[in-house]
Amino acid sequence: MPVRAMGPTYAGGTQPIVNGGYSTLYLPDVNNAELQQAREAPVFYYIPNVVRMARKDGPDAGDYLFNCVRFAGTGGGGVIGTGGDVAGGVLTFSVTGAIPEEVRRQAEREITNRYQGSDDHFWGIRTQQAPMFRPAIITSNTTTVSNVAPTRRGLPALLPTSRDDALPLRVSYYGMPGRRAGSRPIPGTRDNGDQPIPVTDLGGAPVLAGGSGSNLDPWYWEMHGNGSGSIDPTGTHAFSGLLGAYPTAICWEAFHGTASPLIVIQNHKLKVWSPVVTLSIKGNWDKVFEHFSAAASGRYLWASVDIQAEFNNMRINGDIEVELKVDTTLPGADEIARRLDEKSNLVYEKFMEQAKKIIFDPPQPQVEPAEASSSGGSIFSPWGAGLALKYRRDSTRLALSYNETQQFAYLQDHTISSSLAGMYDEIRRDPAGERKYFLTVYLDDWPRRLARVCRPVAAWDDGTVEFLSVQCGYPSTTGAINWEGHSFSGAAGEDGSWKYQTAQKVESDVNNPPEGWAPDLTFVKRKVHLAEPPSEASNPYRRVQIERNVIDLDPEPNGRLLNDTTIEVRADSAGRLAVGPIELGAVLTDNTQVVEVLFEPVDPDTGQPTGMPGVRFRWQDDDYDTDRTWTVFTGDPEFRPFYRYKVMVTIRGTLFEPGRAWEGPWVQANGNGPLVVDVPPPDARGVVTRYVPDERVQRLREAAAPAPMMLPEAPRSLPAEAERSLPAEAAAGPHGRSTGRRYLDYQL
Repeated sequence: MPVRAMGPTYAGGTQPIVNGGYSTLYLPDVNNAELQQAREAPVFYYIPNVVRMARKDGPDAGDYLFNCVRFAGTGGGGVIGTGGDVAGGVLTFSVTGAIPEEVRRQAEREITNRYQGSDDHFWGIRTQQAPMFRPAIITSNTTTVSNVAPTRRGLPALLPTSRDDALPLRVSYYGMPGRRAGSRPIPGTRDNGDQPIPVTDLGGAPVLAGGSGSNLDPWYWEMHGNGSGSIDPTGTHAFSGLLGAYPTAICWEAFHGTASPLIVIQNHKLKVWSPVVTLSIKGNWDKVFEHFSAAASGRYLWASVDIQAEFNNMRINGDIEVELKVDTTLPGADEIARRLDEKSNLVYEKFMEQAKKIIFDPPQPQVEPAEASSSGGSIFSPWGAGLALKYRRDSTRLALSYNETQQFAYLQDHTISSSLAGMYDEIRRDPAGERKYFLTVYLDDWPRRLARVCRPVAAWDDGTVEFLSVQCGYPSTTGAINWEGHSFSGAAGEDGSWKYQTAQKVESDVNNPPEGWAPDLTFVKRKVHLAEPPSEASNPYRRVQIERNVIDLDPEPNGRLLNDTTIEVRADSAGRLAVGPIELGAVLTDNTQVVEVLFEPVDPDTGQPTGMPGVRFRWQDDDYDTDRTWTVFTGDPEFRPFYRYKVMVTIRGTLFEPGRAWEGPWVQANGNGPLVVDVPPPDARGVVTRYVPDERVQRLREAAAPAPMMLPEAPRSLPAEAERSLPAEAAAGPHGRSTGRRYLDYQL
């Protein structure tokens, strides 16, 4: 049969090569001598001897596969879905054993040069054919990462789910409360999902007490990725961890420095071969069982590393005899036998094959290494195997005797580890590149609650405003505006606020956004709905003028863009002119005196009337101390309260005195609020005077006209007081004397 390469062997020893900062372990094929005798090329196998942080491929080739994100948030009212203050971090990184192609080729050249022409049975290269290099065969790879958070010693604490001791118990590991990662039921007990009673101290380590259950303990640590890894020695293994505030701070500072707080361990199981050997194991099962029983010390499960340690103790004590012989025709057979015995798992594996049949139960279901690590490493091993003693001496009494000669294949442990150093040098070379690896996230930035508190402001008591309304809008991801509205009435009063809320979007998430919109802006449309104005006859002291019953305070079609948190819906924003209380600046002494005032809105720039009808108020002796009010709603938010007024005074005449009247000039005024009307005297500048005879006097004149009374032409003297009171044209006659007719006319 043709000779073929069978696989790597530890019989010839190992050869580590360090080149370019990379360490690689090489093993020879167990059939290298036979291959070369058959004029075939020798075969060597390589496996990484250290684990390193992986780097990216593609456009960002060379960058580390590493990110450290720290986050913090207060959980204020503006943040959606918060549970209070929180701080922590997320750490992600990948490790690999891959070696750069050029470094690997240099290492292969070094192996070739070193063993070219050597007479070593396994390593010697005695042929002209170039040796072949292959990756070693890995049957399993268990990967773990060290823990930064503190752990408790001893067994996990048992926390009752309630004060009733009869209820089931739960193992609570340090970290999150309740049934979060790091907490699992005790084997053999029920788990009803109840929360454990929080405590403050267990075994000297702090434990989260109380809280909402949604926050992180400051020392929380949960790393995902522990467990089975790639069986390709050049493969990549990723880790991701959620960290509390303290581990985050430690990792942040440490990775910025020269040392790494994390150590990654990979335990490989290599399939290797022995040369033809004779293996003999002798002992007594009773002594073996007694030894393990004494060493158990109350333990329920045995880890494989503990069994191997006790097996070595029994070999030293002589309870188990082991003899390993290598084919004496091989050069250095004794040295090969020693290496196989000391540096391989061959003998131990053959012992375990027998022990599992007699004194140990088959392997228990393997505990997830990620959860095992969070227990503090008390009873669970990251390497897996858990076995329980089962040997019954009353039914089985056997002698341990194993003897076999052949070429064995067995699984060999190969453990590599490394700290994740290198970030400090990377940042020092490229300070700007720090943001590629380190990021701070402020949780209060997203997801933000966009809120608007809308509050009505109106003088509900005067009955002018029927109700106010507001609509708030925010675009959807398609750009269409979603509206919500509310109306306010006088029954709700000044405190009848309305709150509008929506989730604030990222601008890039909105397609075809409305013009001028930004993520912190909302559309607002406010309206004032006015009541019908009262009749002038119903209340002579109050005048209300309304141009439009529904007044838009914000422009159509989509209103106004605002980023104010508090939005007022004010009735006085509807282009309102409110003058009042209005009172006279003079006192009326009797009921013959009447004052009228005419009011008109005017354009503030020209001072001319706007075209709106004027409003007239009248004051008399019995109501001159009653205030008047004048209100105008123009519907124009840009309206400015400018107006003018003029005063008209009338004094009624009697049978003996004529009526009098005068009219003052227009007075310009502006602003809302109280007004004292200035009543001008008849001789003031700009005043126009006129007589207003009483109607009764006019009728008497008309009745006396057909038959006027003729008086003698003789002069007649008048009383001195009457003479002085007559006007000049009434008192003087044609010759400078007063006549009776003119006197009568005056009297009439």
